[in-house]
Amino acid sequence: MDLTLDKELEEFQQVFSRFCQEEIAPVAEQVEANGVNGTILEKLGKAGYLGLLHPESQGGQGASFLTAVMAQSILAYHCGSTFFSSGASAGLFGLPISHYGSDEQKARLIPELIAGAKIGCLAVTESSSGSDVASIQTSVYPDGSGKLILKGSKSYITNAPIADYALVLARYSRDPGKPSTGASGLTLVIVDLHADGVQRGAPLRKMGLRGSPTGELYFDDVSIAESCILEKPGAGFRQTMKAFDWERLSMGAYCVGVMQACLDESRNFARNRKSFGKMIAKHQSVAFMLADIKTRLEASRLLLFETAWLFDQADGAPRIEHNGESLDLSARASELKLMTSQYARECTNLAVQVHGGAGYMDEYKVSRLYRDIKIAEIGGGTSEIQKQIIARAESKRALRI
Repeated sequence: MDLTLDKELEEFQQVFSRFCQEEIAPVAEQVEANGVNGTILEKLGKAGYLGLLHPESQGGQGASFLTAVMAQSILAYHCGSTFFSSGASAGLFGLPISHYGSDEQKARLIPELIAGAKIGCLAVTESSSGSDVASIQTSVYPDGSGKLILKGSKSYITNAPIADYALVLARYSRDPGKPSTGASGLTLVIVDLHADGVQRGAPLRKMGLRGSPTGELYFDDVSIAESCILEKPGAGFRQTMKAFDWERLSMGAYCVGVMQACLDESRNFARNRKSFGKMIAKHQSVAFMLADIKTRLEASRLLLFETAWLFDQADGAPRIEHNGESLDLSARASELKLMTSQYARECTNLAVQVHGGAGYMDEYKVSRLYRDIKIAEIGGGTSEIQKQIIARAESKRALRI
C-alpha cells in the first residue's frame, strides 16, 4: 500500500477542507443550537460530498472508500452533528439502495438524496432490541391486495425527526399470525415518513451531537407498496450487516477528525496560555498530553487509511487476501471502530484537561468534542459487540506456525 496521496486526491482534500472552513465551521454552533437544516445538506450535495460513494450512473461521484473517509474526517473535524446527519441520510439510507435497490428505487430516491433535497434514515433499533438485531419485533406482511402492512416502532434513530424516508428493518411474513424468528424473514422496506399511519416522537434530548436530531418512529398499520421491499424478502439482515460495515468505516473517519480537532485546539491553546511565566506547552505535563493525542491520532489515521484501501481492493467481497492472510473485512471494520473510538474518547479527555477550567466551558470547542465522542463507542454496535465480531473472526482464522 502506497500511502503517498496522488495529486488529484491531495487537491480534493484541499478543496473540501476549504469548503468546510467556509460553509460548515462558521455555522457549527448554530447547528448545535438549532439542528442540521436542509440548506447545509444541499451545500454538501453541491460540493459532491453526499454522492461520494454513489455510482456515477446514479449521479454520484463513484469515489473510492479512501477518498470518502478523507472527506468524512474533514467534515467531522468541523461539525460532528453535520457529519452524522449527512451520513445517516446519504450513507445508512442511501448506500443500501444504491447496492441492492431496483432501478426504479434508485432513480426515484438517489438523485434527490445526494443533492440534499431529501433526507433519509435507517431504522433498525427498537426499545427492546439494540445490539441484538435479530430480535426486532416490527412486522410487515402482504394484505392480499398488492400492498404491505407495516406495524411496530423504532427508537434512537438518527434523522427521525427530519427525514423524508426511512429504510425500516421489519420481520416479513405472509401470515401475520406466524411471524418469522431470528434473522430469518428480516426485510428492509422503504417507507415514506409522510404517509398515513406514521408518527414521530419528539426529538430526544442527548448528551452530545445535539444538532443531529434523534427520535422515535411509530408505524400504525402503514400501507406501503410491495415494490418498496429492498431486493427481496428475507435479505434484510445481510443488507443491514453490510450497512454496519460501511458505518463502522465511517465511524473511524469521524474519530480521526475529532482527534485532529483535539490536537489542533489543544496545541493552539497551550501555545497561547501562560502559567508560571511561560506558555503551558513548555510544561512537561501538558507536552506529554499533546504527545499522547498525537500518537493516538497517527495510529488511528494509518489504520483508517489501510482499512479503506482494503475495502477498495476487495470491491464488495467480504474477504481479501492481503500479505499472505485472508482478512475478514467485517472484523477489520470492527477493529477500526473499536480502536479509534477508544482513542478518540481518550483524546477528548486529554484535550479538555489541557484547557483546564476553560475546557469545561461550552465556549471552547473541546467541550463539544468531549460530549459528542461518546456515541462512537455505542452507535453502529457497541465496543463489546465489536470485540465479539473480532474474536469470532479470529477463532476461525487458520493457525500460522
